[in-house]
Amino acid sequence: MTREAVLNQLTTIIHQYLEVEIPETVTEESRLFDDLSIDSIMVLQLIVYIEEEFNVTVPEEDLDPSVFFTLGSLVTFIQQLQAGSGRSTN
Repeated sequence: MTREAVLNQLTTIIHQYLEVEIPETVTEESRLFDDLSIDSIMVLQLIVYIEEEFNVTVPEEDLDPSVFFTLGSLVTFIQQLQAGSGRSTN
């Protein structure tokens, strides 16, 4: 899955499931907490939706706050999970 496809699916998940308005100018640099107003409870929900929609498992040991800083960092994390190489192996 391309970065763009992951980003598009991720923004759709955030909009549909978390009911967050996505700005027209959303980019990989968009910050989840500051730009999208996602809170810590939403992050927990987002993890569940990511696991379901991307068919991956998010290991607890790979849950680093930096993963949830920007959409781009989250896209990278999802792609690593899809490739079977979580953050702990990098």
